Amino acid sequence: MTDISFEYNVPVFAGAPDEEGGEPVHRDTPEYEALDWETTKAGILKAEELGFDAAWAPDHLLLGRDHAEYECWTLLSAMAGFTEDINLGSLVLCNDYRNPALVAKMAATLDVISDGRLELGLGAGWHDHEYDAYGWEYRDGFERLMRLDESIRLMKRMWDAGSEGASFDGDHYQIEDAYCAPQPVQDPHPPILVGGQGEQVTLKLVAKHADVWNTDVFNGDVDTLQHKIGVIEDHCETVGRDPEDIEYSWDGHVICTRDEDKFDRLVDLMTPIQFEEEYQDQADIETADDAREYFIMGTPEECAQAIEDRIEAGVTKFQCWFIDFPDTSGMELFADEVMPEFR
Repeated sequence: MTDISFEYNVPVFAGAPDEEGGEPVHRDTPEYEALDWETTKAGILKAEELGFDAAWAPDHLLLGRDHAEYECWTLLSAMAGFTEDINLGSLVLCNDYRNPALVAKMAATLDVISDGRLELGLGAGWHDHEYDAYGWEYRDGFERLMRLDESIRLMKRMWDAGSEGASFDGDHYQIEDAYCAPQPVQDPHPPILVGGQGEQVTLKLVAKHADVWNTDVFNGDVDTLQHKIGVIEDHCETVGRDPEDIEYSWDGHVICTRDEDKFDRLVDLMTPIQFEEEYQDQADIETADDAREYFIMGTPEECAQAIEDRIEAGVTKFQCWFIDFPDTSGMELFADEVMPEFR
């Protein structure tokens, strides 16, 4: 069997309703009432204890209740210090928030201090409200993707340069004799995960550069996964890349419980999914039946079947939002009864 990895999405914001009876502030953490470091840290340590392969942090700045959220790279750096075995990843780092030459240096450093545990997730960016709030220019989608393409090429140039300085003269980024020492522990560099769904540009960029493609809630159903993976494989043929070089990850919500009342309560919190305005026309998830198409949910046996269906579609990495957090009983049941079925 192909190695299957199970991975933990870190709750970096609270999403419970502001008041009793209100709607959850964010779909990923609908029971997390107030952001608290010890609570978030305990979840990461529990995931490592239970044998999850990686812990992933999203790169946003003001999602969740009271607009409180931990910054991604600071969090990953802290995690490198208090974990020992679990891989650390960004899901996904917004290209426009940081200079790519600096990201190459940051990634190399974090890979060194974590002893080769970094997985570098990258994306073109989409949350225009954050751009406006923090003073970044929000360019059109094609330009954002072209900047991401250049960023990845620039970073690889720096990692490949060894003890020599790297130079790069692109349309968007330029460096001259930029050193990246010490080099990353992983050879030739930390695995690069690219997130996104646009078939003509984004998925071609995945075929060119990525070690892993990250899906999301909009691609979480089996039919869409199969279609998108087929598109990437077609792009691989165009760019001369072996499609076997790319892994596919599923990223979404997990409810694992034998308690019917708990299941119904969590589904009621989840649905209808509150999408950001620009994504509202991409998925129609209003009921429990809709949610089952996109997510891994139900008894351990039902969760295992949903995972098997996605493995058959080509997925090997499962990045899980356990939406009962800060309750960890769902994560524990998943680790005890679901994960062993695939290891």
